[in-house]
Formats: sequence, structure tokens, C-alpha cells
Amino acid sequence: MHLAYIDDAGADEHSPIVMCGAVIVFPETFGRHENLHGTAIAQMLAIDEIAGNFEEFKASELYNGTGPFKDIERSQRFNAIRVLLTALQMDWLPYIYAAVDRKKLINSPMGSAKPFDVAFRFCALGVEDWARSMHPQAGDGSIRLDFKDLYLLIMDDTQDKFLKDQLRKSYHLLRSAHPYLSASSNRLWHAHDDMYFGDSRSSIGIQMVDLCNYFMWRHILGKAGGEEFYEMFSRQAVCAKPEPEWSTYRELFRVHEPPENLLPPGTVTS
Repeated sequence: MHLAYIDDAGADEHSPIVMCGAVIVFPETFGRHENLHGTAIAQMLAIDEIAGNFEEFKASELYNGTGPFKDIERSQRFNAIRVLLTALQMDWLPYIYAAVDRKKLINSPMGSAKPFDVAFRFCALGVEDWARSMHPQAGDGSIRLDFKDLYLLIMDDTQDKFLKDQLRKSYHLLRSAHPYLSASSNRLWHAHDDMYFGDSRSSIGIQMVDLCNYFMWRHILGKAGGEEFYEMFSRQAVCAKPEPEWSTYRELFRVHEPPENLLPPGTVTS
């Protein structure tokens, strides 16, 4: 079963866009990512400091040298980011996101909707689109679904009980029990029967998607700096475009410009 780690970016009211992103980790690759995570920590902290002082990589703090990273040299912090993002490159892990334009949403017929809930729904449907894309089409154009690409959604935990309940409700509106609905009716056919919330301090996957979200957020907003890190995963980045919603509401979203070459490094084409 794949692990789809989900986190937000720009959720504060001052950000022009509200993002939800997911990094899909394949089960056979998890050990490598955990090892690289440890390597990134060791580059910045002495061995005797790691257990007592280090809690987690938060992208904005790591990039800007604030919080627990305020006394760590820029070169060390940036090398840690490179190590962490190299993990995504090594295994070509998909990064799927939805970025809601806050102002456009407020001024639309959906103005009463919560921006992050909208971003979450599109992102979750984008993860499902990825899972379905892994299966061949039948002769009639339908997709032959199976359980090979089941995934578990794991989201950064929050103390906001209202938000957590809202996200769970959205999840279960999109995902119904397999025996009762066809694949066309069950929008999250490959998803586990429930989504789960994890502590980002203990979750390597949540910290990984936090990095991707932060640098995608900066890129879409045109903020100076950080492009080196955005480019490390840009070829794996996919804007969630679930149908029929995307055709109706695409003007409410921001998207990145995909690089011309979307193939993994070293791929030879005929």
C-alpha cells in the first residue's frame, strides 16, 4: 500500500493562495527516505544534540534560518534541504497539489467554501487520478481498477477540531465502501477506508511534503529565492485537475508551468 502524505501551505489569512499537497511514498522506498532524513539531520547537528534538540524539519524555518535553525549556517541548512529533496528525485515520487486563489474563490459562487477544504478535495482527487493512471484502459475506454495501487492518506495533525471534522467529512463524501458503489461513483476508489492524522514531528513523509509545498508556494507567487529547490522536484509536480470539477472551476486555481522534460533523469527515449 502506498502512503500519501498530505500537508497545507499558505493557510494563514495573509497568503493569496491556499495549498494542499501530497507526496506519494512507495512502500519499498520508505527505508531509503528515512536514512536520508537522518543524514540531513546529522549534517547540521552533532550526534549528542540530535535526540535532545531536534524535533522536525519545517520548510520555512529551515530555509529562512528561524526557529530551531536560527544558529545554523545557511550552507548547512541548504545542504539539508538538498539531501531531503534528493530522496524524492531518487525514487521519482509523485508530488500532487492544488492551489486555491483565495480572492477569486471569495468572489465566486463558491465564496462561502473554506479555501483549504476546496484545496484538500482537489488534491485528494488528484491522488486518485494518479492511482487510476497506473492501470491500463480496457477496449471500451474504461479503466480496469484493482487493488495494486491502494493508498493511505496521512495528514499533518491539527488541534483545530472543526477543521479535522470538516476534512474527514469531505473525505467520506468522496470515498464510499467498495462493495456498494462502482468505481465511477466512488471518487476515491483506491483510498483506504479512512484518512489518518499524524504528528509531523514523527513523520518523515509529512516533512517531505511540507518542503515541496513551501517551494511550490514560493514559485507560484513569484517570490525570489528557492528556485534551486523547486527545480529539484518540479518534473515530478502535478497540479490536480479532477474532472468534471476542473473544467468548471479552473479559474479559481493557480498552477505552475511544467518543465518541458517530465521524464526521470537518465531516461533514454527512442
